[in-house]
Amino acid sequence: MTPESHTHAEVHRTGHRWLDMIVAGCALLVSVTSLVVAVLHGRIMERMADANARLVSANSWPLLQRYWSDNGTDGKPATALVVSNGGVGPAKIEAFELFWKGRPMHNPYELIEACCLDAPDSTSSGAQRGPGGALTPAEAALNVNSIQGMILRAGTTLSAYELPRTPVTEAVATRLRATKPDLSLRACYCSVFDECWVSDLRTLQPARVARCEAPKVPFLPERR
Repeated sequence: MTPESHTHAEVHRTGHRWLDMIVAGCALLVSVTSLVVAVLHGRIMERMADANARLVSANSWPLLQRYWSDNGTDGKPATALVVSNGGVGPAKIEAFELFWKGRPMHNPYELIEACCLDAPDSTSSGAQRGPGGALTPAEAALNVNSIQGMILRAGTTLSAYELPRTPVTEAVATRLRATKPDLSLRACYCSVFDECWVSDLRTLQPARVARCEAPKVPFLPERR
């Protein structure tokens, strides 16, 4: 007797052609349905992953802003430039620049000298440059902080400079406050996920960038 050599498909044949066609059709329908379900499930999972990524990004989004304050960190009268993080995540400040009338300033001392001090032979009182490059009383009273290279948590602030308003510094502090329209800022900062933005610290929609570039003239607290 020759051994039977039925295939798998032949084993399940009923011998009734119409019934075999129904069984094959049902198997094909189940296969197609399973494929469609798998594809839809994959797309749903992709959408969920994308939504979760956007949610995580939104929950870590920093937003740098700036304002000028008439009070220092000690609550006393002062002229101050304050940088704040109005977002919901920490900001890694990679670059910070300040411009006076379009000119980049290296530090707050250079800014005060450019905007608010008279020449040594000026008759204006209380706002003259120090002899031989020495600090003036106003410059000596200046409180400065580094903005570039700092991590600013959400809801916190940091003063780039503060000039206390005293009888000695009043003239310079008044001029420094009046120069606000001539000042502009630019900062590049990143989130904890290295999503980076460039901003003038006035807009609510900073420009996205791939990474922060080192500024040609960073605004730093050190006097040159």
